[in-house]
Amino acid sequence: MFFTHWQLIKFRDGRRKDPQMSPFAANLSDDDMADLAAHYAAQRPQPRPAATDAAKVSAGRQLAEQHHCVSCHRPGLTGHEQVPRLAGQDLAYLVKILRAFKAQTAGDLDGTMTTAVQPLSEADIENLAHYMATR
Repeated sequence: MFFTHWQLIKFRDGRRKDPQMSPFAANLSDDDMADLAAHYAAQRPQPRPAATDAAKVSAGRQLAEQHHCVSCHRPGLTGHEQVPRLAGQDLAYLVKILRAFKAQTAGDLDGTMTTAVQPLSEADIENLAHYMATR
C-alpha cells in the first residue's frame, strides 16, 4: 500500500512523470491517494501474460542473482512497503521503468535503483525484465 501511495505523491508533485498518470494524479487529495492505495493493496496479484524468451529469462535470472535483487525486493521478488513487487509485472512496464531509472527520469526514495541500474546494458535490462515477468 505504501508503494502505491508514494508513487501517486511523486506523480502529483512532478518527481515522476508519465503522460497518463501525471495528469490523473495532479488533483488527487492525500485522502484520495490513500483510498486508491488501499484499494490496489487489497487486490490479489494476477500474473500478466507475456511472450518471454527463455534465453533472456535465464540470463535475467543470473543478473538478478549477481545484482542481489532479492535483498531489497525479497525472495520471489514480491516487494514490501516502499519496495515494489516485480514478480509477474507487465514485461513492457518492467523494461520501461528500468530504462527510466537508467536515464534518471524515474526516481526512488533513496536513489538505490537509479544507482543499481547504471551498469546495466540495454540487453541486461531486457533480460532482467523477461525474468521478472515470469516470476
